[in-house]
Amino acid sequence: MIKGLISRLKRWYAIPYLLLCIGVSVQSISHLLGDTGFSLSWLGAAVAVVPLVLFMTMVYSRPYSRVVRFIAIPVVMALLGAVLAVIEMRPLPTFYTLFFGVGGVLVYVFWYTYLDRSDNVLLRKGAQLPDFELTSLQGNVVSTSNFLGRQVLWVFFRGNWCPMCQAQLADLANEYEALSERGIEVVLVSPQNRERSAALQSRLGASMQFYVDDNNQAAHKLGIVHRYGVPLGILGYGQDTVLPTVLMTDEAGKLIYVDLTDNFRIRPRADALIEVLDEAWV
Repeated sequence: MIKGLISRLKRWYAIPYLLLCIGVSVQSISHLLGDTGFSLSWLGAAVAVVPLVLFMTMVYSRPYSRVVRFIAIPVVMALLGAVLAVIEMRPLPTFYTLFFGVGGVLVYVFWYTYLDRSDNVLLRKGAQLPDFELTSLQGNVVSTSNFLGRQVLWVFFRGNWCPMCQAQLADLANEYEALSERGIEVVLVSPQNRERSAALQSRLGASMQFYVDDNNQAAHKLGIVHRYGVPLGILGYGQDTVLPTVLMTDEAGKLIYVDLTDNFRIRPRADALIEVLDEAWV
């Protein structure tokens, strides 16, 4: 019950918070450029909040680049803005700086991006991958048993709306030839519809296999459903999604690698996965 409430709060947090930050940024810049005179507090509010808005804009406008490395910039700027704001200590801009700037960045880094993931007893190295069904982009239903006899990299991603997922898949696409040379098939699974996955496949260009997990049926069997994981305001994807998950199975369907990240900003890089392959199948 508590976990469900936290998930709902996170669902309601991202887009409304970003819109409020845009409003604060506009107001702060207006005061600095207006005729009311220079103010350290309003400068602090702008320094603390505007970089966060720019960071989020960058994340969503450049989803194929790993812009998550720049999260340190909004953190540093928020702290600098707080110092400027408290020198003059005007009530409203100081509140904006501390609440939306410092507070917002800390909430994003230390609360919002964490997935509150439970211990998964099914997905453990050495265990057999549970059987489940997926739908191909052509509408055919396939089972995990169809992949026996093949080495498979399974990547469960949230959807086209998620910039971190797109950056992860772009990284895999860039290294697809190296993965293919090692005899592994790359299977990408999402609860989004076939049209969206087909569009993403076309943009990425690599011959990776895309499948649809209708109504999160496979995610439920694997214990990787993310309830209320789609932010409020993201339309056409429902409210539940899948927890970002990366698995590798051998020819017998046994798990040789499991990554159950507890932070959606942190995903295994393709070069690290290649190292795992080289160590496992030398």
